Amino acid sequence: MTETLVRKGVRRFCVAGIAAAVAGTVMLAAAGTAAAVEKNLTYKGGFPIIGDQKVAVVVKAEIPAAAKAGEPVSVPFTLDVDAGQAAGDGLRLVGAKKLSGSIGSKVNIALGEQKISIPIELPIPDTEVPAEGPLKFTAQGKVDFTIPAGTPAGEATSSVDAAATSHIVTDSSLGEFDVQLALDPPDQDAVLGKTTIS
Repeated sequence: MTETLVRKGVRRFCVAGIAAAVAGTVMLAAAGTAAAVEKNLTYKGGFPIIGDQKVAVVVKAEIPAAAKAGEPVSVPFTLDVDAGQAAGDGLRLVGAKKLSGSIGSKVNIALGEQKISIPIELPIPDTEVPAEGPLKFTAQGKVDFTIPAGTPAGEATSSVDAAATSHIVTDSSLGEFDVQLALDPPDQDAVLGKTTIS
């Protein structure tokens, strides 16, 4: 029974990075001037045994001033995740020593009345569970995509979607499982920046 409850709780802690991972993925282009952005977001998930918990994510990215529709974009990004003390305790309780997996969400781009959602799937690197204290990790990577041809010219605003999912792999009895988390509060500022599309 305890293991089942812990399994459900641990399912939620890693997904914090999901929505945050997409933060750098929308519009970083090699050409043009880019502005560094550091976005602090919080998420909430219900943890059996330990109750509802908040998870903090710091997204670091560079949002380009301009990009061209129909041309490929390569987006590097960094996210620092603090899943909290309870997440670390939960993993240690079931004997987990490390975790990995993937995180996915989307970035929403608004350009006038046009809205585009870009799906994202990113790897969670092998991460050791600390012997004590909160679970923290830093994820780095890049996403390659193309801004859809025919996207109208103008100023586009990119923002993090409120929903996210992840697939977590552990070396414990938890095995593999999917997790979900949501922005909390839901109305926090999730805007990453503005880019002129041509």
